[in-house]
Amino acid sequence: MNKHIVKPVLFIGLAVCTALAAFTLDNKKANNIPVASPGYKWTRLTDNAAFRKSYNFQLFSQNNLLWAFHPEGNYYSTDGKQWTISALTNSIHNLAFLDYVQFDNSILGLGYFKGNIEQYELRTPVTQTKDLKTWTTLATKTNLPKRFFYHPVVFKNRIWIFGGTADGEKSLDDAWSSADGVQWIQEAEHLPFGERSGQQFIVFNNRLYMMDNDVWVSDDGIHWEKIADQITNATLFGYASVVFDNKIWLLGCNRNGQFASKVYVSGDGINWQEQDAPWSPRGGIAAAVYNGKLYMTGGKYGGFRNGTTETEFVYSNDVWMLEKIK
Repeated sequence: MNKHIVKPVLFIGLAVCTALAAFTLDNKKANNIPVASPGYKWTRLTDNAAFRKSYNFQLFSQNNLLWAFHPEGNYYSTDGKQWTISALTNSIHNLAFLDYVQFDNSILGLGYFKGNIEQYELRTPVTQTKDLKTWTTLATKTNLPKRFFYHPVVFKNRIWIFGGTADGEKSLDDAWSSADGVQWIQEAEHLPFGERSGQQFIVFNNRLYMMDNDVWVSDDGIHWEKIADQITNATLFGYASVVFDNKIWLLGCNRNGQFASKVYVSGDGINWQEQDAPWSPRGGIAAAVYNGKLYMTGGKYGGFRNGTTETEFVYSNDVWMLEKIK
């Protein structure tokens, strides 16, 4: 499932400063929000999962299990409550910069990133796991576009990459695709929605959707049509996108530089309904649909400590489940 954020520019540079300036930390805030949205119910499964509190990692439904691909190891669960660490290691290293992607009944690790935005090592190996016990290296060096802060998406039996950044400063506006994760071809040099990094992609009703503050749709990954100038009248950042119950769900929609727990839901990508969620404000969450229910965990929230000028980041490892009320 699509992860998390501008892998995100949300957490570097000015965006962090804006978010910090806007909030005083209050860990009890979530208790004041109704736990049910119309037609759906959120349930907290655990306050403290087995994996460490963190953000910008991924959840997958794979091999009949719910998986958390965490920076410190990969965990699996049958119910979202009890988690077991797997022997499978973290092959791409820094999950804030690169993603795994589900493809052809397996999970691929696209590239390797070690370090931070100021000093890093970026390489282009591609790894694959089918049994979720060991990785197979498909190639140590590929023509995988050398970049980060992008979210790969599978569309029409190919893996697609749109935009991202090669240096952490300038975003890109091209499109690449691959039938195996190893050999890549450039499909478009300049996309109509322009230079972007961290934008979200989902496949919905056999069409490919790009979501940022605006929404674009494509039938082939190359030709795009804008269908919404804005999702809401605020600048959104830090959300994860999931298709659940034949709707597009945007989770953890932080607005105008402020962390929040907003959820936006749409049946067409044009008209969006805003909902409050019971979990605490955060960005960089992990989300996936498993056994017909939507699960989310992780995230990061920043602000000033109790009205002081001392900054603090709060990380999460609680697990929540959303289900449709019958």
